[in-house]
Amino acid sequence: MTILGIGGVLVTQACAKATPTFCEINSDCDVGFYCGDLGKCFRECRDAERDCLDGQVCNTNGRCEDGAGGAGPTSSSSGSTTTSSSPTTSSTTTTTTSSVTTSTTTTSSSSGGPTGAELDLCAQEGDCAGSLHCRQLSKGGTMRCTRTCASSSQCPAGLRCDDPGDGIKVCLTSDIGRVCNVANDCHFGCLTTPKTCTEPCTSGSDCPNGYGCMAIGPQKVCVKAEAYCDSGDASACVVPAACDLSPNMILGGCTLACDSAADCPRRANGFAPWTCDGLCRRPADVYGPLENGYKPTQYYCNASSQVVNLCNDAQHIDFDAFTVPPAPGVNCQSGMTTDGSPTDACVDSCRYQGGCGAGFACTAVGGVGNERIGLCLPTGFKDVGATCAHDRECAFGYCSQGKCSRDCTADGVCPTGTTCTAGGGPNVEGQPFRRCQ
Repeated sequence: MTILGIGGVLVTQACAKATPTFCEINSDCDVGFYCGDLGKCFRECRDAERDCLDGQVCNTNGRCEDGAGGAGPTSSSSGSTTTSSSPTTSSTTTTTTSSVTTSTTTTSSSSGGPTGAELDLCAQEGDCAGSLHCRQLSKGGTMRCTRTCASSSQCPAGLRCDDPGDGIKVCLTSDIGRVCNVANDCHFGCLTTPKTCTEPCTSGSDCPNGYGCMAIGPQKVCVKAEAYCDSGDASACVVPAACDLSPNMILGGCTLACDSAADCPRRANGFAPWTCDGLCRRPADVYGPLENGYKPTQYYCNASSQVVNLCNDAQHIDFDAFTVPPAPGVNCQSGMTTDGSPTDACVDSCRYQGGCGAGFACTAVGGVGNERIGLCLPTGFKDVGATCAHDRECAFGYCSQGKCSRDCTADGVCPTGTTCTAGGGPNVEGQPFRRCQ
């Protein structure tokens, strides 16, 4: 099914499962890496003794597998934690290291029933307790237990209600902004200009920051604004005429048609909002369109000769050091932008409802004044409880006290073996901050 929209833009809706477009098989990746979550190339291990469970080996694709050379579990489980108050049985090997028990599959209770809780790793349908289903949360990605739903408001933060192709609507990871070629590369549908996955919306609040909500044909969907354009090239914009070249913009940025400011991208509480004059307009503190994760951040001088970054949300960070790098020296007369340090990246603030685009998770680790805000942090493959040094190693984009965690403030959901615990500090969106630990 296709829907003809503004300017000949097509939205194609997904009906069945398909292979992701980044990498499809392990050989698409460099030697020592495997094709994993979101169609990205990952390395899980280099040294089996240090990186894998007892009895496992590190295979040529950089992934832990059992010592017999079997195919290994469907999804990475090097950091999954499982505990139970009743005796359990399992068809797979479990290994206890310190106080953490890790397992390659969901365990079953002594009565024979599955015990996989929401967001627990699973291998197949039937591993999950109650009415939960075992599904790939992202196309070609990790299998986890997830709930059925009728709307995205019923899903944990960061997940959206979609039919993955089997006729059952369940909560899946947002893939808004993921590069696509056909509908089946996405949970819902693929915009053909530009080629990115999208989701239905009623307002900009339903979309990640950097995306607004606009009608394409008979349906409103999330449309990307954080993309560069100029008077000679607006090919990155859904609506070619919607290239924002207003005087405040140092670099032109795509925008979208709007009926009110509610259709426009939403920043975290405490930041100046976007406005609408028929097109969504960035606030006065934003001078460029560089998207979340873009690096190195670029800088220029504004009309007051102040050095400013050109990120779409005006925020930047070193994701690994978790510091805000200083701006470089900029010659305001040069006519050229200046790169920041190599690890200086653009970062979007976020709200739990809209979440973040594909490959990022909204985690409340930033702040504006006395208020805690969410930031879109890159995600990896390590489960809650796994050892980590950086947020980007973790499946839910959050490393706390050397262990992968999850921001459970908005929903209270944590994988088995962890609980949603008060994290301290300022509230976020009016709620006490909580994390899985």
